[in-house]
Amino acid sequence: MLQSFYNHVESWLENVMVYEKHDLNSRLLPFIYHFDVMQAGRRDYTHWHENIEILCFTEGRGRVICDYRRTDVAAGDIFVINSEELHMIESDNIVSYHCFIVDTDFCIENGIKTQNVRFESKINDPVVLQKYAELVYAYNNKDEFRDAGIRLAALGLLLSIAKKHVASEGIDSQTRSHVQNIKQAIKYIKENFQKNINIDGISEAAGLSRAYFSREFKELTGFTITNYVNLVRCQNACKLLRSGKYRVNEAAAECGFDNLSYFAKTYKKTMGILPFPEETA
Repeated sequence: MLQSFYNHVESWLENVMVYEKHDLNSRLLPFIYHFDVMQAGRRDYTHWHENIEILCFTEGRGRVICDYRRTDVAAGDIFVINSEELHMIESDNIVSYHCFIVDTDFCIENGIKTQNVRFESKINDPVVLQKYAELVYAYNNKDEFRDAGIRLAALGLLLSIAKKHVASEGIDSQTRSHVQNIKQAIKYIKENFQKNINIDGISEAAGLSRAYFSREFKELTGFTITNYVNLVRCQNACKLLRSGKYRVNEAAAECGFDNLSYFAKTYKKTMGILPFPEETA
């Protein structure tokens, strides 16, 4: 039970605010599809990716945060996450939704340039909802034409969005610049968490003043800078400890903690357990 929890927390932390790379090696079905359920009061991790993502909510109420926009969603809503948008989901109660991610090359091959156009985020359109239902049906179909049916349904869904739901206004240049600043900061933290980094150094790497950067980082990601640095450090310490090659003090030092007591306190707060062998056995 404890090991299962330990693995779950490590998996979640590994994906906190990252550029998500999708394994879309199948040219026949260059998609990712799954059905998710979030418990009440939960928050998905903040991430971004090149491919567009289309959500269909079937139960509950919550919000999707894309860049600086917070949009309420409920059962029956379609939500499109455009290419490269920072995003996460928050739930008010139990929220269930379908998630469909489409390879950019598939879109381009079919004349839908998802990197150059932005679609409306929240869509309330019975035609689009019906096309999404056809896609789900195609995935659940087990006959010999299943793959062809999925491709046809995927293209039908994309076309129904592209024909009627292109956003009239794109993201303004200032907002786009700020989002890129935050991504740059995340990249800097990921690459330098072992060092004695601080808010001044991170904000400088992001190209923003300390006060402004701290506020923007929290607004966009939901984390303070200090909390996020500690998340990254603890996640990497977790990997080292699980390898069996590092003692606790060695893992702490390798991940930027110069005080063992502070490391243990931070690790317990972040991971839910202490980093000592007797606590993780």
